[in-house]
Amino acid sequence: MDQKHVELLAPAGSYECFIAAVNAGADAVYLGLDRFGARASAVNFSIDELKEALDAAHIRNRKIYLTVNTLFKDSEIDELYDLLYEPYIWGLDGVIVQDIGVMSALVRMFPDLPIHVSTQAAITGREGIEYLKDLGIVRVVPARELSLDEIRSIADSSGVRIECFIHGSLCYSYSGKCLMSSFIGGRSGNRGRCAQPSRLSYNDRYLLSLKDLCVIDIIPQLIEAGISSFKIEGRMKNSDYVHSVTSIYRKYIDMYLAGRKYIIDPDDKRKLLSSYTRGGNCEGYYNCHNGRHMITEGSPSYASENDTSINMEKAVYPVAVKVKCDISKDTEAVITVYDDNDSVTVRTGIVPETAKNHMLSDGSIRKQIVRSGGSGFDIIDCDITFDEGLFLPNGKLNEIRRLGLEAFGRLISLRHHRNDASQRLIINERSGTEDNTKCPVVNASVLNKEQFEAALFTGADSVTIPMSCLDADRINDLDLRGKKLYIALPYVIREEGKANSTKSVTAYISECMKSGKVSGFYVSNLESVSILKQAGYEGEIKADLHVYAYNTLAYEYFREHGITGTTVPVELNEKELIRRGITGEELIIYGRLPMMISANCVYNTMNECRQDLNGHGLYIEDRKKEKLFIECRCSECTNVIYNSVRLCITDESRLFDRIRPSSVRFAFTDESGHQVRSILERYLAARCPNGATCENITDKYTRGHIRRGIE
Repeated sequence: MDQKHVELLAPAGSYECFIAAVNAGADAVYLGLDRFGARASAVNFSIDELKEALDAAHIRNRKIYLTVNTLFKDSEIDELYDLLYEPYIWGLDGVIVQDIGVMSALVRMFPDLPIHVSTQAAITGREGIEYLKDLGIVRVVPARELSLDEIRSIADSSGVRIECFIHGSLCYSYSGKCLMSSFIGGRSGNRGRCAQPSRLSYNDRYLLSLKDLCVIDIIPQLIEAGISSFKIEGRMKNSDYVHSVTSIYRKYIDMYLAGRKYIIDPDDKRKLLSSYTRGGNCEGYYNCHNGRHMITEGSPSYASENDTSINMEKAVYPVAVKVKCDISKDTEAVITVYDDNDSVTVRTGIVPETAKNHMLSDGSIRKQIVRSGGSGFDIIDCDITFDEGLFLPNGKLNEIRRLGLEAFGRLISLRHHRNDASQRLIINERSGTEDNTKCPVVNASVLNKEQFEAALFTGADSVTIPMSCLDADRINDLDLRGKKLYIALPYVIREEGKANSTKSVTAYISECMKSGKVSGFYVSNLESVSILKQAGYEGEIKADLHVYAYNTLAYEYFREHGITGTTVPVELNEKELIRRGITGEELIIYGRLPMMISANCVYNTMNECRQDLNGHGLYIEDRKKEKLFIECRCSECTNVIYNSVRLCITDESRLFDRIRPSSVRFAFTDESGHQVRSILERYLAARCPNGATCENITDKYTRGHIRRGIE
């Protein structure tokens, strides 16, 4: 077997956890500041603590990556420069980012700062990576749902490093495609404040709670799949957890890379499975697409033998150095600290005295000089020269050692510091280029054929239907009654052999292009945009709500890179939408919003796999007896979980006057064909020139975030 290097990446929610991770053998540590990280509730780091951690890491040849993996509002983009300037100068090794607007800003402000694409971006294929190549990304953390075969294919062909999770909590939804906490509890996972609604009971069972990930048994397979970095989840967990888990994975990664027989000590595995375990453990999606065995059976609260006293022996990983020390009569002591690559000499200003009672000896000098405990250095060789008849107290000898080691540490740290090559980004106000005085066009989005046929007999301007619910060979036979037809491509594109595989989607697009009846496509992932372009498609490409154009920079990037229209972000409030502007975008004004997109299947967990439920599904009840509709897209092996209450903002006339959407969408889910016609006809009969109605068109509804917004 060829020798490989695999980075072990550990979490740190505090400085104590950072030290634990380094001591346990982590090659790199990821952490967050008190803003813009996906774990807002962690202790997190101050700027000064981060700078101290960077120096400590670089002296030990370790790296630090900063999480900036939330979605940014326009008002926050300006804060990026001030937030990152000092860490950048201090040698920050990389940033982990979700927001494509933030990525484009970082490229311009800090051109040599490595960008790692967060798992929150839900990248599932090499096409998604290809879409981001212009941003100069160097690493991608793909969706946790990918199989080993998919990861291997991406690693072999993408040209960037692949980082994957190996231990810790798993989300039920594809990360970044979850709005459940945002709309049910007002705490957005896209802003680092997830309230974990998937850990609650539904139908008096924990149907959405996944067991924790533990892959210690399959580390060899993960290494051979081409994963570059193994990531441990846990920025909310304590230093004992960080040290214990990191040290065990360090042991077995090294074991395999050294070519030794890979045998797991049962005691090590017991320690892994007993610390912060949530309802048991599983190997995630690496060798299966989904399954009931991944779901917790009882309460998903954490269990541990002892959450605060795992207390494995904490081995220290100091930096090995050599020392030369010269103490001569009538001159200041000189110390040289060096290794195979670097050397620093310090004239200490400490002059020895003439001995009266006790004289310096080789042994007494050496005893103090080599005592480097707690300094982060290990003095492995010490060359002493001195004149006879001299004396220095132990405190002065210790100071000589300290001055030398500190100087050597500064030398190493400064090598990682950057010159100020950054530049503040000036963000231009967005200017509308379209006539926004017209009444917005109406798009009816449906999930099944009954709804589709009903929508065609209304005054809607266009109808959108999922690819999974309309056979490509039927399109030529359709009577669209003068309406535009849009196809919603799958929420997730995978390399597996399903109807949402790259091959299947490409074939479907080709048939649509031949028909001439499809006006455009809605995309929910970056993979779809690349696939459309590779197929030679030059028509309309509209980004759905999970392709987040949260800020002006993201909107501009999408428009410059193949996306002709975007969906207004559903988490922004009225004031934020007015500031951002929505000219040329589509506003969802009615319907159940998709709260989660999952590879796991609630129907399969509760019953057995059917494989024939496209456009249909089931309901589950939460603790308040509210019903959530779950759409089963069996041909794609995907679940979509919708909100229990429909959004309806059709009567927000004052808002419509200010933002003037170019189009509005009615997102139908579980409505009957009759209800689809009734709702659209009621709206069209009552709407004003700005697209709003004088009164709402449904009884039970939510206004979403239009009023409250999110932090």
